[in-house]
Amino acid sequence: MHIVEAVGHNTRMADDREIDALRRELARQQRLVQASYALHTTLDLDRLLALILEAASSGVEADRGTVFLLSEDRTKLWSRVLSGDAKLEISLPVGQGIAGAVAATGETVRIEDAYLDRRFDRSWDERSGYRTRQILCAPIRNRERQTVGVFQLLNKSKGPFTEQDEEYLDALSVHAALAVENAFLHRSALEKERYDREVKLAQGVQRQLQPAERGAEVGRIVVAGLNELCEDATGDYYDFLLPLPGNRLGVAIGDVSGHGLQAALVMAEARAYLRAFVRTTDRLTKAMDLLNDFLVPDMSGGKFISMFAAVVDTKTGDLEWCNAGHNAPLLHRAGSGETVELKATGRILGILPDAGYRAGAPLGLAQGDVLLLYTDGATEARRKDGELFGEARLGAALASAAGREPKEILAQVRAALREWTGDAANDDDLTMVVVKRVD
Repeated sequence: MHIVEAVGHNTRMADDREIDALRRELARQQRLVQASYALHTTLDLDRLLALILEAASSGVEADRGTVFLLSEDRTKLWSRVLSGDAKLEISLPVGQGIAGAVAATGETVRIEDAYLDRRFDRSWDERSGYRTRQILCAPIRNRERQTVGVFQLLNKSKGPFTEQDEEYLDALSVHAALAVENAFLHRSALEKERYDREVKLAQGVQRQLQPAERGAEVGRIVVAGLNELCEDATGDYYDFLLPLPGNRLGVAIGDVSGHGLQAALVMAEARAYLRAFVRTTDRLTKAMDLLNDFLVPDMSGGKFISMFAAVVDTKTGDLEWCNAGHNAPLLHRAGSGETVELKATGRILGILPDAGYRAGAPLGLAQGDVLLLYTDGATEARRKDGELFGEARLGAALASAAGREPKEILAQVRAALREWTGDAANDDDLTMVVVKRVD
């Protein structure tokens, strides 16, 4: 009789254990469903990482942990979420430590005593005062089973981590990876929207600042300009400075380092200063000195401007010029067919004050002479095999077109560039200005 009672008691105990196991599994599945829903309630990445960590920790009954994501180049793990009171940004190379090993191999690691594992970094515990005992580290995989991050959970509340805990994290990882992907897509969309706004603003600035007419004729001098973007906003600059006192006409071309809104705003500042200074002094070099000294305090992040400026007497053709580290303009002489370079007479603008710019050698434009100003988008235009167009080909294109009107000269030089590059995309902005003395 006692034997029968004992058997019945053991059977009931086994049934109770089975029921408890089923209840725990049901609760785990419910948490997984709830987590899947919760992970799709936000597109904020920081909030999402906190929700993923909460779902992972509660699902395996961990005391605390970290959710790492792989960097875009897949060389580092990073996280901005830690459970507990601290919220830190962490970065570690793939392959380093336990989490790094999981990221490298894609294999789950379950450790019952962290201090016996050589990969464990005790310094975290020493700094925080926390005592890590068990570790469960598992990959976060997307639908293609590619590792995109790592769960690192510490100290299970009841006993060591189990195979069931591993299975739970594996099921959770697909939902986590999808939610993270959506958050990144949302962030990219917001950044694209912000970029588009910046581009529209930069383009508006540039449209207002470039000459309303792409050409002008004053006395015996005719000028024309061209500006094309390789991106949505340019750091290239050109301007016609007119009218100036004493039958003079000024031209300028510049190239701000970089592209986009910041470059466009720097270009706008330089244009405004130069326009003011050439009207307040009768020497071009003095205007360039003032321009440089005003730009230096405002330049940041390695920004600078190369610039060529010239003032020509529209009756006599006498040319005063200054080259602040810009590409050497090409002067084609109609009488001799010779093409000469107007090389730099000083350093680029915006780096150091008190530059002391020098004027170039005195020149005069004779009838039919053509001056071509350009940015490096012309000489550095690449053929499909990578070869640059170069100064020699640019000079030849200018000489071939020099007998035409300035706008036609620009068109012919541009056609030569297109023929050289074919359907290859521009690597840089392209800006050119032609100055010609006519009958």
